[in-house]
Parts: sequence; structure tokens; C-alpha cells
Amino acid sequence: MTQDKTLKIRVLFFALAHELAGENSIEIEMAAAATAADAEEELKRRYDWLGTTLSSYRIAVDEEFAGGDTPLRDGSEVAIIPPVSGG
Repeated sequence: MTQDKTLKIRVLFFALAHELAGENSIEIEMAAAATAADAEEELKRRYDWLGTTLSSYRIAVDEEFAGGDTPLRDGSEVAIIPPVSGG
């Protein structure tokens, strides 16, 4: 990939996602026109466990909950947020 056609994002893992990933965050290089859905697919490819659990997780891009069509920009932070329960 050439530099002008890519962007780098930082993926943050919280709670169980952090435990399963074994790290707090990673950097991923994506195509320049990537969306949150593209990031999800790349993460599923890298982490088998996300394929079965990501549907119950929320994705946030730059500190805002995001839909799959949310565009990413160079330097975006994508947070993988597991379900929260409490009482």
C-alpha cells in the first residue's frame, strides 16, 4: 500500500476484549476510504474470538458510538466496547 492511499488507526480494547486480545491497543493500517465496518472485518480476521462476539459489542470511533458506515480518518481511535451490565 502506498502512503497516500492508506490511513493508520488505533484500536482500543476494553474489559473482556482487552483480556482476549492480550493487549490494550494496536495500530492498523487501512485503505484511505475505510469505514468502521472495514475495521470490524479486519479485526475479525486478526482475532478469531471477535467473529462470534463482536455482534454484541459496540464500536466507537473518536469517542462517539459509530455505525458501520462511519468513515475513518488517519489517526482515528476505534474502541471495542463489550456489553455492560450492572444492577
